[in-house]
Amino acid sequence: MRPDGSYRPVDLEGFDFTVSGGVGTLVIDRTDKRNAISRAMWRTLPQIIANVDADDSIGALVITGAGGHFSAGSDIADLDVPLADFWDLNSTAEAALANSQTPTIAAITGNCVGGGTEIAAACDIRIAAPGSIFGVTAAKLGLVYPAGPTKRLAQILGDAWARYLLITASIVKFEKMAELGFFHEISDTPLADAQVLGERIVGLSRLSQVGAKAILDGELPEGAEPPRWLADAYRAEITRGQEAFFAKERPEFGFTKSAWQNGSQLRDR
Repeated sequence: MRPDGSYRPVDLEGFDFTVSGGVGTLVIDRTDKRNAISRAMWRTLPQIIANVDADDSIGALVITGAGGHFSAGSDIADLDVPLADFWDLNSTAEAALANSQTPTIAAITGNCVGGGTEIAAACDIRIAAPGSIFGVTAAKLGLVYPAGPTKRLAQILGDAWARYLLITASIVKFEKMAELGFFHEISDTPLADAQVLGERIVGLSRLSQVGAKAILDGELPEGAEPPRWLADAYRAEITRGQEAFFAKERPEFGFTKSAWQNGSQLRDR
């Protein structure tokens, strides 16, 4: 992190990171291996997400791959480890992405297989290019996927199709994944469209966005009273929204990701 709290890393092995218009872009960059993800990269991912979440100047995060492919998944050369080690490393990284307080968008082209499909599924929003291909090919290797990523895939595709992908190790074409609702948008230029969408997300209420993610992730259980800090934050944020609405102006929301992190740590409910 820089002294001003912004996150602009200059050296991330296997990744490239930039920020434009309040949108961070994390590029999986191992083009010689179709962006296969090494153990070191899986290990680094939770810290990248934590640093993005801590940077209030980043309102959305796009994840994509270099060289025309999203990711071919975990580097097969790194898989000869105890299963418990693989599960811990993989599921920790996937959970960090899925639970990020920053809205995430996968911009998908080419191969999106194995861990690539897993990373895309952990993002909030997916934009894919025609011709991209998908699959979870663990059964070709004798690999057992961790519970978290497996269940998340089933939440998106439904139990029947998650079973099909996992049991058959099939590569599924773009058209079928589109039919199954894996993507939210289809684009010939998914990265450019993800940037546009990210900038729109940046202009919306962070309180609404992080709150929605927290509810969907079970952080704010159904039937519970809102914490006092959240009720107070809502009052300030909704006032800004109302004033802008009636003035027919763009609202200038003031709530930040850091404010949520600080508030959620309070004991006073």
